[in-house]
Amino acid sequence: MTRANVPLLVLGASVLLAGAVTVYFFDPVTTWFYPPCVFNTLTGLLCPGCGGTRALHALLHGDVAAAFAFNPLLFVAMGTAAFVTVRPVILTRTWFAWACAAVLLGWGVVRNVW
Repeated sequence: MTRANVPLLVLGASVLLAGAVTVYFFDPVTTWFYPPCVFNTLTGLLCPGCGGTRALHALLHGDVAAAFAFNPLLFVAMGTAAFVTVRPVILTRTWFAWACAAVLLGWGVVRNVW
């Protein structure tokens, strides 16, 4: 890591921390300021990310089962984020982008059919 990257790293960590603190203290089910899912509002279907904020809230409160019930894709995303943090060069690979797109599309179909 170069010295020039440090401010970006601090900014990114600060934004993530602020978001986590907000989700921890304000329940997405009962708080008015979380925006509704546009895809769900327009189609009535669940997008791949629907339930992700509720899942994160449950996970931050230690309720892994509820988090998994809200959206299991959160766990896949966290694992992928951890992997990318260790091996960021993977983001430059075309197959990685296609794999992410396939997982998102597949989960979007499965959760609405299942």
